[in-house]
Amino acid sequence: MQASYRDTPWQRFDAFDLEGAARRIEGRVVATPLLALPCSDPRLDVRGKLENRQATGSFKARGALNNILALSAEERARGVVAASSGNHGKALAWAARQAGVAATIVMPKDAYPNKIEACRAEGAEVVLSETRGGADELTARFVAEGRVLVHPYDRRGTIEGAGTVGLELARAWPEVEVVIACVGGGGLAAGTSLGLRRALGRRVRVFGSEPIGAPTMTLGLARGAPVTVTNITTGVQGLCPPYSGALNIDVCRATLDGMLTPDDAEILAAQRLLVRPDPARGWAGEVVEPAGAAAYAAALTAPLIRDLLEGRSAADPLRVAVTVSGGNPDPAQLAWARESEGSHAG
Repeated sequence: MQASYRDTPWQRFDAFDLEGAARRIEGRVVATPLLALPCSDPRLDVRGKLENRQATGSFKARGALNNILALSAEERARGVVAASSGNHGKALAWAARQAGVAATIVMPKDAYPNKIEACRAEGAEVVLSETRGGADELTARFVAEGRVLVHPYDRRGTIEGAGTVGLELARAWPEVEVVIACVGGGGLAAGTSLGLRRALGRRVRVFGSEPIGAPTMTLGLARGAPVTVTNITTGVQGLCPPYSGALNIDVCRATLDGMLTPDDAEILAAQRLLVRPDPARGWAGEVVEPAGAAAYAAALTAPLIRDLLEGRSAADPLRVAVTVSGGNPDPAQLAWARESEGSHAG
């Protein structure tokens, strides 16, 4: 570790073995690049940790594989189950197939069809529910029958796997000043922020970014416990679970400097910048789903970031890293993002 973190709020999570997770999954997942992203403000140097290029198309491969590799022989024999709107389900199915473990993925029926089929293509049994909340209820029944729950975010092994993003980011850019992580249930934000705190201490500011129409982490941090949001208004799939995880909230209260809440229009505008080639800036374009653009949207639009740009210049830009967390968009939505100039709920 580069930085001392004794007597810090995150010291009580020392038992979380991020380094062990990194060793377990090394060579099995992609050490994704950190690349400069399109930005019209010369005072802002924004770089993306491109987890859209990760195995299975999202950062979820890290936590899913870490969990599967840590299972006992008895747990492997029972099989695994998870509720997911797509990316965790695909990642868990992928990791389970490699280990010869049976996987059941419970998904809301309005999940992107390509994500449902991706889980099936990896050999998982897919069970559809009427709602995202209903998926949690069905999953609980499978757990009661004996399957092992591999939670998409509220599980130590999931956070440890996601924490390898923070460790890699700190090694790639130790001079970074601000890091923003996309937030759905909070696994990526908890793991990334914990890894960054261990490596860089307090000299980096770390924020989460979630849609303003699904402020589950924002509310959870304020209460110190999960808050179920019944009126979710965002259309950004993947960032709208009914609540953030209890363990994730606990970690994030110790590691995050705050939450940023872009709206859907800002997230979709950021996605358009990421998926469209920009030869003038040397940008070839990436395959990114709307959820994967939430942190980038915050970097470009959040008032707090605007405030931090005061006094900065092209010679001394604000150094901001963001997670580009997923690259599994619905094909029709991706086509729209590459062609449309208007807003669209993705």
